[in-house]
Amino acid sequence: MVKSAVILAAGKGSKMFPFNTVRSKTVINIAGKPLIRYNIESILDLGIEEIVVVVNDEHQREIENVLSDIKNVKFVTDQTNLGSAESLVKGIEKLSSSEEFLVLYGDTIIEQEDLMRLVSSKKPAVLLKKLEETSRNWIGASMENGFVQSIGAHYRGDSITHQFAGFRFDEAILDEIKRTPDYFPNVKVGVGAPKERYIEAALLKWIEKTKLQAIECSGHFFDIDKPWHMLEANEFMVNYLCNALQENELAEGATISKQATIHGYVKLGKNSSIGDRVVIHGNLIVGDNTIIDNGAIFNGNAVIGEQTVIRNYCIIYDGVSIGSYCIFDHCAEFLGGMVMDKVYLYHYGEFYGAIGSHTDIGAATVCGTLRFDDGETEHVVNGRKEVPLHFSNAAYLGDYCRTGVNTIIMPGCKIGAYSVLGAGAIIDKDIEQNSLVFVKQDLVIKKWNEKKYGW
Repeated sequence: MVKSAVILAAGKGSKMFPFNTVRSKTVINIAGKPLIRYNIESILDLGIEEIVVVVNDEHQREIENVLSDIKNVKFVTDQTNLGSAESLVKGIEKLSSSEEFLVLYGDTIIEQEDLMRLVSSKKPAVLLKKLEETSRNWIGASMENGFVQSIGAHYRGDSITHQFAGFRFDEAILDEIKRTPDYFPNVKVGVGAPKERYIEAALLKWIEKTKLQAIECSGHFFDIDKPWHMLEANEFMVNYLCNALQENELAEGATISKQATIHGYVKLGKNSSIGDRVVIHGNLIVGDNTIIDNGAIFNGNAVIGEQTVIRNYCIIYDGVSIGSYCIFDHCAEFLGGMVMDKVYLYHYGEFYGAIGSHTDIGAATVCGTLRFDDGETEHVVNGRKEVPLHFSNAAYLGDYCRTGVNTIIMPGCKIGAYSVLGAGAIIDKDIEQNSLVFVKQDLVIKKWNEKKYGW
């Protein structure tokens, strides 16, 4: 059985605006856990003994930090920015043996049973997930009778049916990877291709001369390519983890008030508490030293970080995660999505979508969640328009942002990091990072007195 793995985490995440400015997308917390840890923890449980993580210099330290407690993980830096094939070559050089190994992306979540099927398969093999989106969004493949039939990039039509989830390679295929072409060779006529070396392009030559086993995912799979993929994965994993609770689990010092109403189960970390008049309709997973108090309402499952305060009749809806060191106070509403660390939401604020870390939501800031035409919002990613299958009407607010009193964010808007949205501003378009947006107001002042009433 294969004992080594290479995790590719050197990408820039350019499609993840506005959450690609201050971090690697591989360290974003999905349901309270850094994204890159999901697959790594799964393959360690399956007997993988050696893991090499390929990173870029900009994000190496943060990725090392989120994996610091895991033994047998080594890091190698790829500064070439030439693509996944080049990163893989550098990762293989760090392995103690390249006789056989797994290759996984650091921005995916694969169900452990599917990883087990890949680990146990004959080499070489690929793990494929049936496409939900159009094949124009992905590099993908078609499969028949358990083997890859074709590989194409961003294809029109429906001939490409699956996207790549993982690989099991051996030394025999390394030569093809080292000779990966600079441009993807199999694209439709008229489609532009970037100068980038993709692993999947190397496999095109391989399937011309031999068969490549294809294993279809039967469980959940998420490839976090764009912000709405992050929200989709987060909602699923929150419910997946919360629904696994079968009883209350209270760590040392954790307490639940007798005046709380709980229709479900809670898992509380050390010294965390659920106080008076709290109402929970669902299951909760809560970190250490977190306070939920005074009428906070949960209408479904949620995962909450550590050192967070949620109180004073806040309403939290189903399938959400809230980070660490956050404050939700005074009738704030969180309708769905995820909040990263150190976020303040209070004083009748209402949000739906994703909020980056160190962000302050001003009083009565609200999000539009329903368009007048009941439609889905079209998004622009790197200049290309598309309509997401999920969370198209969510708002996406980057890190280190602030909003003023009564700011309104319309459905689907994305606000770049380090931006300020002024009081009363109506945001109806994407805002680039490092922006100050404010309303220019003309005041009309006239005389008014009791004589206007006929005295």
